[in-house]
Amino acid sequence: MVNTNMPAAPKARKKILVVEDEGLIADDIRRRLERLGYSVPAIASSGEEALGLARSQSFDLVLMDIRLKGEMDGIAVAEQLQRDHRAPVVYLTAHADQDTVSRATVTEPFGYILKPIADGNLRSTVQIALYKHELERRLRVSEAWLSTTLRSIGDGIVATDTNGEVVFLNAAAERLTGWLAGEAKGRALMEILALHDEPSGEPACNPVFDLLPDETRIYQLASRTGQRVPVEVECFENRDEPELLGAIVALRDIRDRKEQEELQIQAQRMDAIAALAGGVARDFDGVLAGLQAQVEDLYAHLSGEEREQAGRIRQTASRTAALASHLSALSRPGPLLVEAIGVNEAIRDAADALSLCLGPDIKLECELHPCSGFIQADRNRFRQVLVNLALHAREAMPGGTLRMETAIVDLDAGEAAARRCRGQWFVRLRVTEPGVASDAARLSAIFEPRFTGSRFGLAIAHRIVVQGGGHIQAFGEAGKGTSFEILWPCIGTYRGIAGLVGRDRSRDPIPTILVIEEEDAVRRAMERCLEEEGYRVLSAKTTGHAETVTAAYPGTVALLVADSSAAPLAERCKIPATLYLSGYRHDRPADPGVLWKPFPIGELQRRVRALVGK
Repeated sequence: MVNTNMPAAPKARKKILVVEDEGLIADDIRRRLERLGYSVPAIASSGEEALGLARSQSFDLVLMDIRLKGEMDGIAVAEQLQRDHRAPVVYLTAHADQDTVSRATVTEPFGYILKPIADGNLRSTVQIALYKHELERRLRVSEAWLSTTLRSIGDGIVATDTNGEVVFLNAAAERLTGWLAGEAKGRALMEILALHDEPSGEPACNPVFDLLPDETRIYQLASRTGQRVPVEVECFENRDEPELLGAIVALRDIRDRKEQEELQIQAQRMDAIAALAGGVARDFDGVLAGLQAQVEDLYAHLSGEEREQAGRIRQTASRTAALASHLSALSRPGPLLVEAIGVNEAIRDAADALSLCLGPDIKLECELHPCSGFIQADRNRFRQVLVNLALHAREAMPGGTLRMETAIVDLDAGEAAARRCRGQWFVRLRVTEPGVASDAARLSAIFEPRFTGSRFGLAIAHRIVVQGGGHIQAFGEAGKGTSFEILWPCIGTYRGIAGLVGRDRSRDPIPTILVIEEEDAVRRAMERCLEEEGYRVLSAKTTGHAETVTAAYPGTVALLVADSSAAPLAERCKIPATLYLSGYRHDRPADPGVLWKPFPIGELQRRVRALVGK
């Protein structure tokens, strides 16, 4: 049975340091404080001794005699205690002259006790000093929490005083405006916030006065670096009733939202066009079937000039049938056959077909990244995207060289679609048409279907990429060319070996190592070191992706390097050797097949050589 009458645990007594060079007076103060319920664990007779005690233990309050023997007086000691330890100080003094009081006031003491010391004065001064110090400590904690919160939230926060001058910027506001908090402090709000109205682009009025309570408005914010960002702005009064302290301006970066809205509008437009295209294609099919049959019959029975006229009609009917086929492709994409595709290999396989599409006046130049990325896609549709981009280049370019480049990228703030796809691993395909005139109006509508030539092909390419989970955009400068950039989620990579000095490959085939590691930096370091050792390297971020990549890889895997959770994969794929990575040394501590994290690169190379040979 629980005893509810047990006394509560005694409250810890406040510790007070007495700094007094007169021994009898110091001992008298100690006895009085202990009678009042305080603890006096130490007495210092000089400033140097007081500083040493403060470094070795903490005190809740310091009673400091102003006149001390030695090089430092009590005021100098108190100044250093507050600077280094935030220790609250109450002065003991028999000298209340104006010069002493003025000098002591600069150190912001928590009180004065005049000698000779009365019990009532000692009790009240110590109580008030401790209470005041506790209030200040709580205020500092609250301010630290508030400051940390404001600096860590995603929205930009700008605070002003009643004069409209900036007193605070958080990190998000620094990124949006291009101003550092120290530089912005004391400047007028609208000097920091270069806001422009949408859609006019004219300089905006001060939102603190222009916006109603609870109203939000979208502006274009021109940062100090010249970048323009759409932001949603909301303003609040900063008030400590009844006093108005200033204003808070919240800036919300809405690039993500606007991009999502634009993508949604594009998707809805494409769906509506696809539905229309399906209806038109069905009507065309019925009419064209009869028309083409009649034209073919007419062409077969005519001769001379009439036959030539019938031939021209037949060509027109064929072009119309091709348009109907495009409409059907847009409205009925057909079933997907998704598989793991090596992008570099797919481009190499399609190179001859692309060259035929480009014609004799345009040369195809491919710059493929040494590390080939695997994606999950329908192989025929991926090839169709490449062909449609080549057909657009043939129509747009007068001649020259069409460049196709691949890369493996982790999206950051400088990459397209980075804010929506941050933290993902992508294969990037960039197709550049040099010399083709580009402008903002043309690029903004380049993927909208037009029932002419390659523009229909670009709409189909856009639909294929988006349905496959990728992102496609067009960008460029007037007169300098147009580039199409496709970002496709990467499920794994393959690093082949171009050539190894002093190795007879027929006698000593190059082993393939499968690496599975979620941390990008660790995985890439392992890839590089194994490639330098002369191995082929397959790599993936997850076990599921690794299994897909392994199934698509035509060769055999000699070694799996991964977390022990990938053991079932090694059994299913019949990988003969494994090297497991672990950060927990109690997990199979004596197993030689485990490599403990963190590990030196040389140790990884040594263990791999031991498992699969040099």
